[in-house]
Amino acid sequence: MTATSRLRRRTLRLFTMESLGFIDPPDQSWTVSPSLPAPATSPPSATTQTTELYEIPTGKHTKRVEPTGELIKDIWDSTELHAPSLLDWAPESFSATKLGRRSWRWPVVISVMVVVLSVAAFGYWLYGRADSQTSIALSVVTEQALHLDEMFDRSEPLIRDLDAERLPEANQDSTVFFDIGEAARAMFAASADLPESDTSDRTAAAEAASLAIDASRRLMDATAYRTALEPALTLPLFETDPALTDLTTATAAFTEWRSGFENILDALPSEMTGLTSAALGDVSGKLETVQSAYLDAMRLGDRAVAVEAIGGLKADLLQVRAAMIADLGDLATAVDGLIEQARSRLAPLLG
Repeated sequence: MTATSRLRRRTLRLFTMESLGFIDPPDQSWTVSPSLPAPATSPPSATTQTTELYEIPTGKHTKRVEPTGELIKDIWDSTELHAPSLLDWAPESFSATKLGRRSWRWPVVISVMVVVLSVAAFGYWLYGRADSQTSIALSVVTEQALHLDEMFDRSEPLIRDLDAERLPEANQDSTVFFDIGEAARAMFAASADLPESDTSDRTAAAEAASLAIDASRRLMDATAYRTALEPALTLPLFETDPALTDLTTATAAFTEWRSGFENILDALPSEMTGLTSAALGDVSGKLETVQSAYLDAMRLGDRAVAVEAIGGLKADLLQVRAAMIADLGDLATAVDGLIEQARSRLAPLLG
């Protein structure tokens, strides 16, 4: 190994540190005057520098260099440098004050700025995306709320006619109130996309939907109740003159009507209660007595008793109808209250 490679690496390493301003150029000092190489038999060329390692001869008048186990120290102790040109060499000095004016580097600054801007852009994108999704969800809920409010407006005249003496044609189908429930369910489903932090809008939509669904169910049940029961409250033309019919025909006619009436009672929605239920229970309990009185009168030829039996049954059925009209009026008032409550919940959503 020659000292040339070792010296160059050290020189380049020191020169790099000095050029970057980390250390000041070292002062030259010698503890022992460097020994000049012995004159060669032929002078070296001007372009040739000799720096090499050679073994120090040991003998009678020299000290033997024992290895210490440390590679660098052993090489240094056993090396003699022949580099006369290095005696006058000194590193070129750079201005430490000029290098000390800034403690940063453009690549580092640019990298940091790119990272910061990237993080900021990503955060802004996330914020904008969340805000956009919230706006879309709220617009959908608002649209469904407007549709539900429109269904309320359309149903108002139908609700007012529930207790009319003659049920309008438009009210004879219970599905006219089905759209209210569907609009309420659509609004409730849309409110699920609102953020959990928007508790006011989510609560308003849920409560309005619940009230609207309850109103729709009551209206549909009431319409079905009246359209099913009302035809049964009208008696067919029972013959009351024994001379114009026989007992067999009269029995078949009354039995057929009674069977149909009782089947309708069994199929009526159980939610309808109040005066109607009480009146129907009273009529149902009297049917056996009324049938016996009518048929006995027809068998005995007693027209007056037959007229009295059928007349009493008609009066009882009219009382059932009056009770039904009264109950439907109360139901319409209750549904109006539900709709008003639902509208008040919709107000924040409608702006």
